[in-house]
Amino acid sequence: MRTIDITEQERDQNGLKALVMTLRPRRSADPRVAYTLCGVLAVIWFSAGVLITYMGGWPIIGFFGGEFIFIAALVHIFMRRTDVVETVEITAKDITVHRRELGREESKVFPAYWAHADFSGSPTQNAALEIRSHGEAIEIGRFLSASEKDRTAWKLNDVLQRFRVAAAQKEQ
Repeated sequence: MRTIDITEQERDQNGLKALVMTLRPRRSADPRVAYTLCGVLAVIWFSAGVLITYMGGWPIIGFFGGEFIFIAALVHIFMRRTDVVETVEITAKDITVHRRELGREESKVFPAYWAHADFSGSPTQNAALEIRSHGEAIEIGRFLSASEKDRTAWKLNDVLQRFRVAAAQKEQ
């Protein structure tokens, strides 16, 4: 699964109409794979428990069940914690940041002409990546590496600059 998906939409002779950037944290597996793994482990654990109980080791069956419940709970918590999606949509008029994290949704809108992406780190030094305008800011991509934040800030600022240039040309 990719961390950053960028979609440029509706190109015409004047250039870009909208850019949609979707940010997600890295995951070692998607939920379908993780829960399938838990199902396979459940079958193995249950089979081993039945076999050991049949051989006379019935006192340990509770530990088998407890270990499985613990592992399944950890997988479930991990899947919920990495279920974060941030979408940054840039149009000529505004920039909208929409975040869905742990069941909560949050949106913030900035005017595109005055907004800019601010990343004070470097490709090797991590810092906050923020979108700023008129004294307000929202942090995006907390889960990204420093180099990914650097590339994301560059891409966002490039698109915002293209919209500013296009707006200035329309006014003339």
